[in-house]
Amino acid sequence: MQQRTLSVLFNRPSGFFAHFHSHLTEQDNRGYPPALPGDGFWQHDVIAGYRFTKRRVEVRVGVLNLTDQDYHLNPLNLYAELPRHRTFIAAAKFNF
Repeated sequence: MQQRTLSVLFNRPSGFFAHFHSHLTEQDNRGYPPALPGDGFWQHDVIAGYRFTKRRVEVRVGVLNLTDQDYHLNPLNLYAELPRHRTFIAAAKFNF
């Protein structure tokens, strides 16, 4: 299995930030007695947020798997579980 990631990060001095991540995952299942199909897919994530003064508070919202791309990977490989459907996320971080 091969994975590639492309990222773009945008930060403003005012505290606004945005991330765009694209993940390409490809799996080739050669060598199995019953031939198993491989899979190759892109997943795109968009996250935006705001960091308050002195970075004590950060809020972010985003959408993972923006294009709602499902995948079918061979479960014998170790891989990080990616969202199978479009997923909304929201988070707040407090630093004291």
